[in-house]
This record gives sequence, C-alpha cells and structure tokens, in this order.
Amino acid sequence: MRIVLVTENPEYADLLKRAANNLSYDIPAHVTSIAALRLTLKKIEADVVVVATTQINSRKLRQIARIHQTTPRPIAVFVNQSDASTINAALKSGISAFVVDGLKAERVKAVLDLAVIRFHETQTLQKQLQEANTTPAERRLIRQAIEILMNKAHVSENGAYQGLYKMALNRNKRVADIAMFIVTGEQFLGHNTHSIAGNSAVNVVSRNEFTAAA
Repeated sequence: MRIVLVTENPEYADLLKRAANNLSYDIPAHVTSIAALRLTLKKIEADVVVVATTQINSRKLRQIARIHQTTPRPIAVFVNQSDASTINAALKSGISAFVVDGLKAERVKAVLDLAVIRFHETQTLQKQLQEANTTPAERRLIRQAIEILMNKAHVSENGAYQGLYKMALNRNKRVADIAMFIVTGEQFLGHNTHSIAGNSAVNVVSRNEFTAAA
C-alpha cells in the first residue's frame, strides 16, 4: 500500500512511518499541510492519504473536499480532539475514516483498510447510479438529493448513496425518480412558511434506509 502522509507533527510522522514500515507499506511522500496535498497527488500515485493532526478546522475540511472532487483517494484522518459537528462535516467532505484520539500503531492497518473499503464502496455506488439509464440532468438531480440526505439525515456520502439506492429498490422506482421526490419535496417545504418546523422531505422516508458511516 502506498501512502501519502500529511502531518506537521514530528511525533505523529514518526509513529505512522514506523507502523507503515512494520506493515511493509510505502510512504513515497510526506507533506506538512493539506494545501500541499493537491499537487503531491498529481505527481504521485497513492492508494490512501493519511492525515494526522491535533484538530481539524472548516478551512482544512474545505481543502479536503476540493481534493476529493478533483483527485479522489481514500482519506483517513486521525485527530486528537473533535466534536459531533466537525465529525459530520468531515464525513461529508469525502473523508473515508475519521478517528478521534486513536492514533496508535496497532490500529493503523484496520483504519486504513476501512478507509479503502468505504472509498471503493462509494465509488462503486456512484458509478452504478450514473450508469442507471440516467441523463446528465438526472445525474445532477441525484447529486442534489445526495447533498440533501447528507445534510438532513446527517449521514456520510457513502451512507447517502446507500440510502438513496435502497429507497429506489424498496419502492421499485428509478433512483432518479426518488432523487426528484427528495429535491422537489425539500424545495416545497423550504418555501412553505406554514410547514412544520424541522420538517423535510427526508422525514417522509424511513431513517432505517440510511447507513451512517462512522
């Protein structure tokens, strides 16, 4: 496994490099900022990106989201401390595994394996949805529905794709039709001043149809 390491902390870098060496993983690049990651990924083929930092803020998450859109890779993040809102934002940004206070050598393999599995699950679902007899306009609609599900149901991107796919199967409908229902329902409720506070199109479907990624 080829890893691009992102950390400004020498202790974290040393721990991860020793763990990678013990696992016979290769670290062809080590950068000290997420800002430097985009250029690095254009030069180096990596199986996974590992970010290790004390805390992660919204600016760094936006940088990761942009990288995920242009050069998608499995991304595992280790932080010392975080809160629920940051964890939700992290999963929505494209991070495949987010670990709080868990940077231990013996956990590295399990976390990286999980990141890779979740990343490829999401990529496969995206491809299936895109190829399911959809037009470009329908694919944009599906993307809108995914973003609504992520924000309203508080699930990861992978969880939103799985939930949308499951809703379509359970109702014997096309994924694009379910996406249209979610988007138009959300638009109606968003513009209806008499709608019940906190209501949304997502509440119309069962929360059991979503699989939240931890």
